[in-house]
Amino acid sequence: MKQRISILLVLTLLLTMPAVSAGCVHVTQTLMEFQKEDAMFTVDYDIELLAKIYIIAFGSAKIVPEIEAQFASFDEDDVTIERLDYEQAVVVVKNVSHYDNEYYFHNPHDFGITVEKLVVDPPDGSPRVYWNTNTTPSLFYKDDSGLNNTLPANNSLLADFSEFTR
Repeated sequence: MKQRISILLVLTLLLTMPAVSAGCVHVTQTLMEFQKEDAMFTVDYDIELLAKIYIIAFGSAKIVPEIEAQFASFDEDDVTIERLDYEQAVVVVKNVSHYDNEYYFHNPHDFGITVEKLVVDPPDGSPRVYWNTNTTPSLFYKDDSGLNNTLPANNSLLADFSEFTR
């Protein structure tokens, strides 16, 4: 009897999931961080209960198209989903900025959806929050790799205290 109920539940999930998967992901926040020319997006989202059960049981392949839809305006070959679960996805997009004279310049890119909360965290400044946006902001950030190469390995600054010890 229990086996029949389990089989019936699995069949119900398999039959209803295609209808449930469309629009089952509600993006709550997207964090955009830069790594030279590339950007790493951490997408936080909520998923409906039935879809979440399906994902736990059968994997997250059904929500991949909804995550990819957010990055539809980017070159498809440059978008890679690094991690995907039922609460968060990490997406790396190559070549979203270009380098010129010690600065990286990022031109706006459209999202495939309206993002409720976009947090942009450039390497050389404070994070900025954008509400209900469908584009990334236009911005530039300094190439900080030169500074990092001048620091000692443990990122501590060397000091000469010999003149104070006389």
